[in-house]
Amino acid sequence: MVPADDLGLRGYLERILGWRRPDAVEAALRSIHLGAARRAAVVLRGEGDLVPAAAALHRHVLGADAPFIVSDPRRGNTTASVRSPANLMDCFAAFEAARGGTLCVRARRPPPDFPQVVAALRDPSAYVQLIVCCRAGDDGDPLLAVPGPLDVPPLRERAGELAEIIDEYARDAAAALNAGPPLGGADRAWILEHAASSLDEIDKAAMRLTALRASRSLSAAAARLGMAPVSLSRWIGRRKLPDALAHDLGAPRPPT
Repeated sequence: MVPADDLGLRGYLERILGWRRPDAVEAALRSIHLGAARRAAVVLRGEGDLVPAAAALHRHVLGADAPFIVSDPRRGNTTASVRSPANLMDCFAAFEAARGGTLCVRARRPPPDFPQVVAALRDPSAYVQLIVCCRAGDDGDPLLAVPGPLDVPPLRERAGELAEIIDEYARDAAAALNAGPPLGGADRAWILEHAASSLDEIDKAAMRLTALRASRSLSAAAARLGMAPVSLSRWIGRRKLPDALAHDLGAPRPPT
């Protein structure tokens, strides 16, 4: 059972749901209690990719050592990295790998064999928490009545909180990458201007800028992130990085 006074969990819920939404945070805590006790699925609902938010919730609830496995048939079989969680296309294999932890699926593309996993999830001895990520939808859906979903509001409705959100993701990135001090003001301002359309985009930008700042080369930064150097180079090539960082890396400027 999740302790209701867990400040880390409560703080993370305030980050993704809003510091000015105490009722939503309390409702989310109740849903998470049920999910951790395997009495219900935890449903995250909103825009963008919510899997990183699901992984963060898992860490706050069950701990970083418990397995967090995604089953998305379009993502291939991948191992976990600092950048993304493990994914198994076969849902039953994902369920087995998630014992003692969390199985996460995207509602818009559930694995074909998910129906065969339902009975296993209902087994009280399974010890697998289920988190479902879905898009914002009809509040009248009876399956979402109780427990209520964790509705993640779009960032366009939280303009006054964006700077604080970015600060928190910058601190997370520094801790995850063992990178020393979090990003400075110029980098955080760059994220606010260029990469703040969703929580997932902020998270990715904070991680990648932190890795670039803490590494001697683009290849070393990519290795920290567990991604191919060419992928990081393409991400850089589509953006105008903060001037000092672009100069240090000799990064190409995006086309005008």
